[in-house]
Order: sequence, then C-alpha cells, then structure tokens
Amino acid sequence: MDEGHPKAVEPDIKLTGLSLWAMAREFPDSDDYWDGNWIHILARVDASGAQVEVQGPYIRSDELKKFYDQLATLYRDLRGSAELQCMEPALRAKVTCSSRGQIEVIVDITPDHLSQSHHFVFGIDQSHLGATLAGCRRVLELFPVKNVPHRRTE
Repeated sequence: MDEGHPKAVEPDIKLTGLSLWAMAREFPDSDDYWDGNWIHILARVDASGAQVEVQGPYIRSDELKKFYDQLATLYRDLRGSAELQCMEPALRAKVTCSSRGQIEVIVDITPDHLSQSHHFVFGIDQSHLGATLAGCRRVLELFPVKNVPHRRTE
C-alpha cells in the first residue's frame, strides 16, 4: 500500500466498523462559512462480508463539530443520541444509547446515492466512544469551523 495513501495510516476517526480519514479542505483558501468548511475525506465501513468506501468532500467541519458535541454529551450522560448528519448523501452515522447503557451505531454509506444504499448496524461498548471523541477532536483541530454565521435577532 502506498505510504501517502490515507489507508496506509490509522484512520483519524474510528467508530466501530466506520473508519474515516480527513485529508484536506476542499477549498483551503476560502474563509467563507459555506465554501470553507468542506473536508475531503475517505470513509470506509467494514462489516462481515462487506466493505463500502466513499471518497470526496462529503463532510463539513460544522457537521463534525455538531456530532462531536452530541457524542460528548451521550458519552457523559450515557443516554440520548448523536448523529453525523451530512448535507451530502454519501455518509450518515447515528449513535444511540439505550436506557441500559447499550450503544447502537447505525451507518449509512453510499458511493452512488442514485443507485445504491448500504445500511450497517453495530453494537459497541461505551468505552470505545472515548477514542472516537479524541479522533473527532484531532480532526476539528486540523479543520476548525470557519466563520460561523451570526443569527439575526429581531
């Protein structure tokens, strides 16, 4: 495997069967909130008998930040859910904690949303979420949210 290729190194974010490498901003010179926050990623889901990959500018820094905040609350309180909701239909992940502390991870991933859909369900122990949070923090340090728009108050 090529050492410069993302898969030659550990993923930036690992959430059970989902591995995510954050490679670059799509528009690195843009400070605009809408253009400047797109992150070019490689995401791969590995499960029994299946492997699905997507690569492209499919996650925004603000989407990852919202997921991180929700996941941190879930991890602290051991209840609720956290969802990586991406504008682009290539990737979505939802982490839910049951009333008994069991964690379910649902990942939807597709390299072609017009002709495919891939849905994965994983169960994990809550202790694995700490590493996921650390990975999200590292990616957000590399690709912080740029120029959050201010809401108008009237």
